[in-house]
Amino acid sequence: MPVPKWFVVARNEYLIRTSKIRKIRPYFPFLVIGLLTIYVAFITPAFVNLFIDEFIAFFLSQAAVAVVEIILFLIFFYFIIIPISNTLKEVQTEQQEIVLAAPIKPSDILLGEFLGVMPFYAIAAIVIIGLFTAVLNPLGLDMVQIGMIIIIFIVTFFSALWIGTVIAAILRTKFGKTARGKDIGKALSLIIALPAIGLMYAIIGGGLLEALADPGTSGMVEAILGLLPSSWGAEVIISFASNPGNITAVGFETLTRFGGLVAFFVATLWLGAKAANRAYSLEPTTFISSRAKPDGVFYKTIKYLGGGGSFGTLLVSTFKGYSRRLQNLSYIAYVVGLLVLVTVFFMQPDYPEDATIMGMFLFPILAAFVASDVTLRGKDTLFIYRKTPSGVGRFVKARLVQGWIVVVPITGAITAVSTILIPQTTFISLLTNTGIMMLFVAANVAFALGLFLLNPAFSDKSGNFIFNIFIVPNVWLGIFIISILVFDLPLLDSLFYVMIPLSWLLGIVFLYLGKRKLSRIE
Repeated sequence: MPVPKWFVVARNEYLIRTSKIRKIRPYFPFLVIGLLTIYVAFITPAFVNLFIDEFIAFFLSQAAVAVVEIILFLIFFYFIIIPISNTLKEVQTEQQEIVLAAPIKPSDILLGEFLGVMPFYAIAAIVIIGLFTAVLNPLGLDMVQIGMIIIIFIVTFFSALWIGTVIAAILRTKFGKTARGKDIGKALSLIIALPAIGLMYAIIGGGLLEALADPGTSGMVEAILGLLPSSWGAEVIISFASNPGNITAVGFETLTRFGGLVAFFVATLWLGAKAANRAYSLEPTTFISSRAKPDGVFYKTIKYLGGGGSFGTLLVSTFKGYSRRLQNLSYIAYVVGLLVLVTVFFMQPDYPEDATIMGMFLFPILAAFVASDVTLRGKDTLFIYRKTPSGVGRFVKARLVQGWIVVVPITGAITAVSTILIPQTTFISLLTNTGIMMLFVAANVAFALGLFLLNPAFSDKSGNFIFNIFIVPNVWLGIFIISILVFDLPLLDSLFYVMIPLSWLLGIVFLYLGKRKLSRIE
């Protein structure tokens, strides 16, 4: 009996995903099953028992339906965007061309990719399902109700994963045709997560949970989210919690909503298979030549800031190379978006220091993202400047000034707005807060630039890139905690007298060491 072609594709996808653990690959399924069994059988019941009264009160409350709808919507949304984001990060069509050269139907390719990644998403699904069933079990639900709840979660999660797989395949074909399209894909891969993060911040710090206790607010949320398939299962879950062991009391409601969810899953499978031909249609990659235009006022200003002359020209060239990559702009948009969300949902007028603390953590991440472009352009670019007389020093200086031009004004604007939102803010405090944060972030740019030269990351998927992005904010967070505990200074005093001097010292040292390593790079 011949092996189904979709099975071959699924197996290859699974082997690719587990290539980094090939030594333990034969034992990987058993290891995961064992850990999940311990989690479901012992860990979740023990955790639920600690808060059993609160959980029971919640599922019987006015806000229960709306909250569960929001939770399922967030999970549904994440299961859609994860395959899309993973595909857009590196839009490649070479593997797709190889697969399409084989006699396999596009629908088999799509189904194989879906089934190949399903085991990894199943791990997350089991973790969530195990927690929900452990919470609902003390309410007295019978086995039929528990079984239907498990099916609801499975259908909801994997219908979202299928939708994400189909969309990712279509976008891969769309953006893979041109180099510009691939750049757009990388930019979108980061930005698409912001809406879900905003909703999560609204739940955690925006008082959404308290607002849902009001029947009017919860009713509005239910009316909006109730149109989505993820909410149909939420309504069944809450109806079971209100009628434990009595499924007949909500028989019609269960039949319509549960049946609608299953019908939605079947419909998405059918539509996805029909869309496979479009998702896997390839055209030759095109190369579009661009025409250079005279520099406008903006780039003339950049050249003036660089002092004019040859260095001003180098600075403009560096800035153009940075700004033309949409992925770089998406990093800025992502961090700025996080800062806006934090300001809106977490900053309290009575505790203005919160905004400063969050800025101290997020602004260094922005500095790290901007500085990372120094090596992400590839080693060949670094060699060009290394072979040029005085090229290394001028290159590092241009990158430093370019980082300041990008990061410092953004930091100043966001800090000024956050300070203005604080009641009874004086003009002196506005200037003080903004100036201190701009000095701090300028030093962060120097530190991050030196770190990326010392520990080069030639790909945004490399371990060095992730390590550097992680190190930059956590260094300052550690120094901040130590300065508070050791010197016992107020926040702004600690920032001005400890953090800024140390940040500039570290920035200068790392920049000097990074420049020396660049001059000896092979």
